[in-house]
Amino acid sequence: MKKRKFMIGAASLSLFLSPMLVRAAIAPGGSFTASASCGNYEGAVSVSPSNATITSAGSWCDRGGSVSATATAGGAGTASVSFTVVDATDVSDPANPKLVGNVNIGGTSVTVAAPSSNSPSSSSGSSSSSGSSSSGASNQQKPAETPKPEKEPEEDKRSKDTDLKSLSVSEGTLSPKFSKGRTSYKVNLPATATSITVKASANDAKSSVSGAGKIKLSAGSNEINIVVTSEYGTKKTYTIEVYVDEKPLIYTSYEGAKLGVVRNVNGVKAPDNFKKTKVKMDGKEITAWKNDKMGKTVVYLSDEKNNKDFYLFEDGRVTSKFAYKKILGRSFYLIDVPENKQKMDGMKYEKLKIDKVELMGWTFEDKALDSFQVFMAMDMKGQIRYYQYEREENTLQLYSMAAPVTQEVYAKQSQELKNAKSSKDIWMISTCIAGILAIAGIGYSIFLLKKNKSK
Repeated sequence: MKKRKFMIGAASLSLFLSPMLVRAAIAPGGSFTASASCGNYEGAVSVSPSNATITSAGSWCDRGGSVSATATAGGAGTASVSFTVVDATDVSDPANPKLVGNVNIGGTSVTVAAPSSNSPSSSSGSSSSSGSSSSGASNQQKPAETPKPEKEPEEDKRSKDTDLKSLSVSEGTLSPKFSKGRTSYKVNLPATATSITVKASANDAKSSVSGAGKIKLSAGSNEINIVVTSEYGTKKTYTIEVYVDEKPLIYTSYEGAKLGVVRNVNGVKAPDNFKKTKVKMDGKEITAWKNDKMGKTVVYLSDEKNNKDFYLFEDGRVTSKFAYKKILGRSFYLIDVPENKQKMDGMKYEKLKIDKVELMGWTFEDKALDSFQVFMAMDMKGQIRYYQYEREENTLQLYSMAAPVTQEVYAKQSQELKNAKSSKDIWMISTCIAGILAIAGIGYSIFLLKKNKSK
């Protein structure tokens, strides 16, 4: 009997050392309880039975706590129940909790054995015989006692309260009204707003709050995050989205149109090689972009219909629109043609469409030159040039300010030139002959005059 007690003690030592606890044997259909320690992990619990049916089970693990389940054993053999913390959070350092994925925290295993034929059946244990069958009832063993459950770890009593008690703003109104269970709010402010002060207090005096105070605002959307950290280390974030009206506060005029300086330039893609800088418009500082190699500066403005574009900014004023375009594989910046340069002899200033790009330029009034078009643009070096486009051959080249000619016109002009040259040659020959005859006549007259005098 002492030997049996020693073996049970050894088994008890094994239970203590193994994450899968082993319980005393039970009969098929018997009920047993399984448990596991949560340790430093928190999260939802998944329970996995083997040769057993779960009748009730815990579903959550807290750091320092435990989880248990009640199960009914199946047939003879081994029945077990294991516990896994799903998407577990390791809170061994409460100030820096970490997600560690699924973690198996152990469980319980029992031996399921049918009772012997000479012992009463039991649904919660099993019996064994240490003598021969002729020993009688006096040799029958009592069912093994189920060991007492291991000592439950002490519960961590630190507060996990992450609620706010109050939340307020110095400008505008929180929408909706504050409630500690709601974590998302909005505030709308006028274009003149530049800052806002947020006040927040924790529901639990042992919790801390960060993110409140005076906060600088920019035009458009501003996100403010207020984070509550409990004594235990858990966190909750309250978010306030503050929208500041983007209406321009600085205006200028260009060609009779009222243009406003765009204040929210987040996400605005500047032209290549233009770096953000600051310039002054009407004595007020605004955002601009400058290309030092080109020696050009641009600003971002919106018209009265809220159409936004880049504009050239020279000598403290807007001088033209500035739009990057690619035409037949070549890069240009399209600019406005000054009114005093729009009129050209023999040409008409109108809207063109070249390689799917719409722009202002010139066409020739001569119908024989109908396939030619001319436009003005800035190249990537900042030089303003005229370009000639020929529609039939789909070609683009610099325009020399001389009107192009067709083959028909060229042939006609060549023939006229030949005719003119031929007429000129005849005239010159005639003139030479006339000159020679005149000189000869004068010489003959002088000869006769001298002869008469000698007589």
